[in-house]
Amino acid sequence: MKAWILSFFNSQATDPAAQPLLAEQPAEHASTPLPAQAWHLRRPDFDGALLAWMVQGEPDPANSLGPREQVVLQALEARAADTAASLLPRAAGVVPALLARLRSDSSSLGELVDHVSRDQTLVAEVMAMANSAFYRRERPVMELGHSIQMLGVGGLRAAIARVVLKPMLDGRSGPLIRRAAPRLWKHTEVKTQLGAEIARSQGRDPFDAYLLALLHDMAWSVVLRELDGAAGWRLSVPFVAALGQWRDRLASLIAQQWRPPGPWVEATAELAQHGLGAGSGPEVLNLCTADQLAWLLCDPNRARARTLAEPLLASALAPVRACFEELDAASAAPR
Repeated sequence: MKAWILSFFNSQATDPAAQPLLAEQPAEHASTPLPAQAWHLRRPDFDGALLAWMVQGEPDPANSLGPREQVVLQALEARAADTAASLLPRAAGVVPALLARLRSDSSSLGELVDHVSRDQTLVAEVMAMANSAFYRRERPVMELGHSIQMLGVGGLRAAIARVVLKPMLDGRSGPLIRRAAPRLWKHTEVKTQLGAEIARSQGRDPFDAYLLALLHDMAWSVVLRELDGAAGWRLSVPFVAALGQWRDRLASLIAQQWRPPGPWVEATAELAQHGLGAGSGPEVLNLCTADQLAWLLCDPNRARARTLAEPLLASALAPVRACFEELDAASAAPR
C-alpha cells in the first residue's frame, strides 16, 4: 500500500503544475473563480489512498478491471438508473424540507435556538461544535447560551445538519461498512469544516460549502454499500478511478433528488460531467481542495501529510491555514 500511495504523493510534491488552489485574492475579487490546476490528473490515486484507508485494505497495482470489479460497477450503474428509488432512503422524507428551512433567510436565530433547545442530541452537538477546533477558542465553552452566541445562525445550521445527516454515514450492515463508516465520518468532519472556511475566506456562503462537502462524502456511502455486497474485488488503479467517477456522479444524483436551494445541483453536476478541469467553477475547485486537505489530515503518516499539505497552505488565506493547523492539532491530541 505504501509504495502505491507514494507513487502519487512523490510526483505530487515535485510537480511544478501542482500549485496551491487557495492563492490569496484581493477583497474586491473575492468571488472570482480560482485558477484551475492539474490536481485532477492524479485524483484516481488520491481516491485510492482514501479508499484503502477507509476500508482498511490493500490496493492492487493491477492495471485491469476483473469480473468482480465489473459486477460492482454494474450495480452502481443500476442504482443510479433507478430514478424512483432514493439513493439515501433514510433521508428521503426529511432532508429536502430541512435544507430549505435551514437556508431560508426567514430562519431567525431565535427559531433555531428554540429548535435546538428542545432536543438533547442537538444541544450536545451545539456544545461540541462550539468547543471544536473550527471555532478556535482558548477556553472551553460550558453553557448552551454562550455556545449559541458563538456559533450564530450559520453554526446552528451546521449543527442541525450534522445531527440529521450523520446517521446516513453510519455503518449498521455489512462488515466493510462497519469498518469504513467511522473513518468516512472523520474525513467528512474535517472536509466540511475546511470547505466552509475556504468559502468564508473568499466571501462566499460557508454553509453552502459545508453542505456541498457533506453531500459529496455521502456519495461514498452509496459506493461502500455496493462494495460491501460484493466479494473478491481489488482496489486496482482503473477500479479506483471508476469508483471516484461514480462518487461524483452519485453526489450529483443525490443533489438532483433533494433539489436544495443553492449551488449544490450545479456544482455537483459540473463535477460529475467534467471532473476538475480548466473550466471548473470556484465551488468545484474549493470542494476538491477541501477534499484533498481533509485526506492529508486523515493520512496516518503525519510527516508525509505535513510535507504534502505545505504547498497548499503556503499561499492559502490565513484563516484556512489556521483551520487546518487547529484540526491537525486536535486530531493528534490524546482522547
